[in-house]
Amino acid sequence: MKADALTITSTSPATGEYLGTVSVTAREEARAAVRRARIAAKKWAETSIEVRAQYLKRANQYIYDHFERIVETISKENGKPRTEAEITDLLPVIYHNIYYARHAEKLLRDRKIPLRLWSFIGKASYQRYVPWGVLGVISPWNYPFGIPMTQIAMALIAGNAVVLKPSSSTPLTGEIIRQIWESTGLPKDVLTVIQGPGRLGEALIEEPADRLIFTGSVAIGRHLAKLAAEKLLPITLELGGKDPAIVLADADLEAATSGILWGAMANAGQTCAGIERVYVERPIYDEFVRRITDKAKSLRVGADRDFDSDLGAITNRGQLETIDRQVREAVAQGAKIETGGRIVEDCCGDFYAPTILTNVRHGMAIICEENFGPVLPIMPFDTIDEAVRLANDTRFALSASVWTGSNRRGREIARQLVAGTVTINDSLYTYALAETPWGGYRESGIGKTHGEEGLLEMVRPVHIAYDRFPRIKKPWWYPYDENFSVAFGAAVKALAGKDVVRSLWKAAANLNFRGKL
Repeated sequence: MKADALTITSTSPATGEYLGTVSVTAREEARAAVRRARIAAKKWAETSIEVRAQYLKRANQYIYDHFERIVETISKENGKPRTEAEITDLLPVIYHNIYYARHAEKLLRDRKIPLRLWSFIGKASYQRYVPWGVLGVISPWNYPFGIPMTQIAMALIAGNAVVLKPSSSTPLTGEIIRQIWESTGLPKDVLTVIQGPGRLGEALIEEPADRLIFTGSVAIGRHLAKLAAEKLLPITLELGGKDPAIVLADADLEAATSGILWGAMANAGQTCAGIERVYVERPIYDEFVRRITDKAKSLRVGADRDFDSDLGAITNRGQLETIDRQVREAVAQGAKIETGGRIVEDCCGDFYAPTILTNVRHGMAIICEENFGPVLPIMPFDTIDEAVRLANDTRFALSASVWTGSNRRGREIARQLVAGTVTINDSLYTYALAETPWGGYRESGIGKTHGEEGLLEMVRPVHIAYDRFPRIKKPWWYPYDENFSVAFGAAVKALAGKDVVRSLWKAAANLNFRGKL
């Protein structure tokens, strides 16, 4: 990617090939886009969920009709193999559009709130869900289609307008997103795509949008959160991860080594929920290392020209340098390279060899800091308590996995892990599930996307309370008197379960029904 004040040029990180150019959105124009979106949002919110669902269905139809072109653009611009573009970018989008088109109406319907204390005097309550208005979405380059498109689908079905700022590393994918929603006939300004460098996203706070969703690094997320805090702007943050895998001695080694290798190497390791450290029970440690190293050596690295690559490019040159630096530092501190540990010289592309590291320990950056590359450090453990302690010894808490022959043991361990998602005998796939929440804790972020929890972050809950008998005066209204104080004290005793019948009788007897009720 090359950018100047007016344009962004997209090139493939796998081949260096020129892919295209997009115009940069001026900062004031980005702010104006928020203002226009706010006007459009008012009418959009008035449409029924049933009508909004039709736009999600039309978006899917466009994806079906232009499937090959979309996959090719993502694969070339991001550098990932075509198969990964299909299963990690397009599949989640198609599934989320289907799910929310079918179920959003039920998930967002008004909900009655049962009242225990006040219902006896005719009080009733319910909660309704109101769109925020304008949602600003700032999306990353690692899943440049899957992440923003699922978030946009939730925002739109909930009745919001959206201003999307895609990564400047993948601007052509951002243009495809614009084309998809434009093809649906979406009303003008309900979805706007602004293009530019990372700092352009600040315009969505300056105007501001009504809520912000950011996916990216911890440093930028913290920066945006500070800016948002100045305006009390709610923000959802999907940030980094240093996700652990715990492998028990009763695990199926063939399945565990294959599954963990994929969880670590998919998208060349450029996944916030990728497996970045593995703890293996000591009796199977050597065999586990041998098997996963052999499988890592067999991975095909390079540009995907005809389904001939397993491991794609590192999208960002700065990230490639970070990966290599962390590995070299680990080796200098005593780590052993079982395979890989080097930048692959492949024409003009930016590739890193799939790397397995042993003899690592906590305190090394390769264990503590997000690597975001195809690097997997492996450590042995002796007890479950030790494994859990090591897994939780991190400032991140996005996802984790447990590998075992016993689902019961897996669930027991899962309950002890600090993470937003814990999978047993698999990893990564839950991001594609529309039904389940996604998001982490600690420095992995704030809030949820996906599932009912994610959809409810796209709306404001509004509590509405009313009286079934509006003409009756309330006992706590003016004027105050001694009888009401006695009645209230008796009611408190009844609520505490002390002499309930006598207390309720005393409360009723001391209310001045003619004056109060």
